[in-house]
Amino acid sequence: MGAAGLGVVIRDSAGMVIGALAKRIPLLCLVATVEALACKRAVLFAKEISIFEATVEGDAEIVTLALKDGSTSNPKFGHIIQDSLVLANDFHLCVFSHVRRLGNTVAHYLAKKAKSSNELQVCIESVPDDIAPLVYRDSL
Repeated sequence: MGAAGLGVVIRDSAGMVIGALAKRIPLLCLVATVEALACKRAVLFAKEISIFEATVEGDAEIVTLALKDGSTSNPKFGHIIQDSLVLANDFHLCVFSHVRRLGNTVAHYLAKKAKSSNELQVCIESVPDDIAPLVYRDSL
């Protein structure tokens, strides 16, 4: 297909989904670059829906470490890390955290789903029926 998908889920402090986003992007060489783009889009999406405190979780440890350290030297995705950090500066609090893939089930499903759609998909304060069981399972 020559495409990758970005999946973003925003939850409140109680774990309830307050926003979800799925977007198709051109396929890039490195998985870490796609993960860095997903992080950037998550921070931007949070800003768009007026979130001022966030914990951004991702399962690419190399990307999470770069965000935590402020390291923008990677030639493949350093510029994306820099963009994410600049966006995050507008938050009262923004923490970057590494989670295992199993802790990111909803976002991965949205990313997979986005690969076959040309449209940006955004849900606010609701979730599509097909991801509701995943949201419930992740919240347990």
